Amino acid sequence: MVVLGSVATGAKWSSLLDRVRGAAHYIREVEDRAQDYEIRVQELVEQVRADLRDADAKVRAAEQRTDAAQAEAALLIRAADERARLAEERAASAEEWLRRISETIESEFVVEPAARRTGTSGS
Repeated sequence: MVVLGSVATGAKWSSLLDRVRGAAHYIREVEDRAQDYEIRVQELVEQVRADLRDADAKVRAAEQRTDAAQAEAALLIRAADERARLAEERAASAEEWLRRISETIESEFVVEPAARRTGTSGS
């Protein structure tokens, strides 16, 4: 009977060793997956950082283009305002000259009635 007991005990130990090996194997697989996940997470973090840097650069470039467009628009508006002011001045000057010409025509080319020219009355 002692032999049977030692065989049963040996089987228990063998089974325990198999379970320990299985658990160790499972732990190594979990650690490997965790390491793979960690590497992937680091890659994703680096990609996100690169994307953020790229987005930030694009935002700064867009802001610069916006500032340049606003500055150009301000220059164009000032130039248009100046052209409008000069046009108004020219229009006012032209109106003044037209008024003077009209007054001169009216005063210089007055047609008098025939009776006044000959000094006779029409009756």
